[in-house]
Amino acid sequence: MKYKRFFLIAEFILLLALLWSVTIPEPVGFVNDFANILSSETRNRINDWAIELREKTDVDFVIVTLPDIGGMNEVDYGVKLYEQWKIGSKRDEGILVLLALKERKLRFEVGYGSEGYLTDAYISEVYQTMKSYLPKGNEKWDDAFIQGSLMLLSTIAKEKGVTLTGVSEYSQKKKESSGGLGLFAFLIIFIILIIATRGRILEWLFWLTIFGGRGGGNWGGRNNGSWGSGSGGFGGFGGFGGFGGGRSGGGGGGGGF
Repeated sequence: MKYKRFFLIAEFILLLALLWSVTIPEPVGFVNDFANILSSETRNRINDWAIELREKTDVDFVIVTLPDIGGMNEVDYGVKLYEQWKIGSKRDEGILVLLALKERKLRFEVGYGSEGYLTDAYISEVYQTMKSYLPKGNEKWDDAFIQGSLMLLSTIAKEKGVTLTGVSEYSQKKKESSGGLGLFAFLIIFIILIIATRGRILEWLFWLTIFGGRGGGNWGGRNNGSWGSGSGGFGGFGGFGGFGGGRSGGGGGGGGF
């Protein structure tokens, strides 16, 4: 009996040592693809969804992929990361989706405030959906994270009574700002060309408009881009200073894939 107690204490001490020694990276945004398994389009799209969710509901949606977690249990690692990053709102509403590549583990960590609508049963459905895209040797990482994100985000949005458009206020302002800068640069270049050609460029443009217009082309047109990819950059917080919660409720789920 004494030996059994001794081994239990020793195991507990080893677990604590492992928890303290494990390295937790610093967050770079709502999508933290440290394993580099997602395309830039997927990172940008989910990141913008997460920014919009934060703007409209104050709920944090965070994705982390890691090359490995040092052989550590994914549940313990998820709890430690969740608390260290302080994921969640002031009401502790948030969710962490954690993937450990080497260990082939997927973990969903739910904040205290979100357990009422992100139930363990629903998280199990999301896990099974994502897992179906990740057979060994034929993993469809982008599809798994897009589908899993849509399931979770739609449930949160429904709970909060909001609609997610895929374009956050931050990305819209960024787009408008870059558009204004582009117009200003065009005007500067145009003025320089007028001076350099002594005004003849106006005559050239006049004839180009006449003859070019007959072709029915789309000269001067632009592509507005696809839905949900407006963030323009991987990982940014979109003007937010970080996360504000940090209490995991012990709910969630996950497993191997």
